[in-house]
Amino acid sequence: MASERYATLDEFVAALPSLTAPIEEKLKGQSGLFALRTRQGRVVNIRLDDGRVTLPETLDRDPDCSLEADEKDLLALVNRELSPAKALLFGKVRVRGNKALLLKLAALV
Repeated sequence: MASERYATLDEFVAALPSLTAPIEEKLKGQSGLFALRTRQGRVVNIRLDDGRVTLPETLDRDPDCSLEADEKDLLALVNRELSPAKALLFGKVRVRGNKALLLKLAALV
């Protein structure tokens, strides 16, 4: 689980694949495609494949789950300054697709 505080979303995205190392066994057998979409127009694609995370430029199909939010709110979620429940309750994030898969990805942070 991440305990580092990230100054930018870019910092977090760069660290994301390495965050799986300590919990790769726990995620073994888990796969899915995710898209983090900022309201500023940025898209970060995430592939979880048998416990391993990669960041492909494009996805070969629609994501299983997508999360949309302002970049500052995504960063606040990652840094645990904003709880997922509050973010959803107050409309700071919008989730589409398989929410159970999103919970698996959330295990990384």
